[in-house]
Amino acid sequence: MSDDRNTALADTLAEAGRRVGQAMTDALESIQPAFDALADVANRPGVRAVIERAQQAIRRRPCLCFCLRAHPADGDVCEMLGAVISGQYHSDLLGDIDVPLCAPCAAARAAREFAG
Repeated sequence: MSDDRNTALADTLAEAGRRVGQAMTDALESIQPAFDALADVANRPGVRAVIERAQQAIRRRPCLCFCLRAHPADGDVCEMLGAVISGQYHSDLLGDIDVPLCAPCAAARAAREFAG
């Protein structure tokens, strides 16, 4: 009788597994058209261009120069998302800290420090 119980349990588990597998297959087949449509839209040249620009913007570091303090005469030279180096900034609260700077702000800060 032990073999009959093991066989019945195995058959029950196999049937449950088959049903779960079939339910997952049915669910995936029902949403496959939506995934295909989304993939088609995502592969359009215009959409790819927007995605690539967003990825580039995310990879870029912001310039945190504090232009109005660091180089007030050249305040409009900043490339806000083009930080390429780090520079020192003195904060009363934190002391000297490194901040990312774009090239124009770094040059304007250096010129101001050199001049005066």
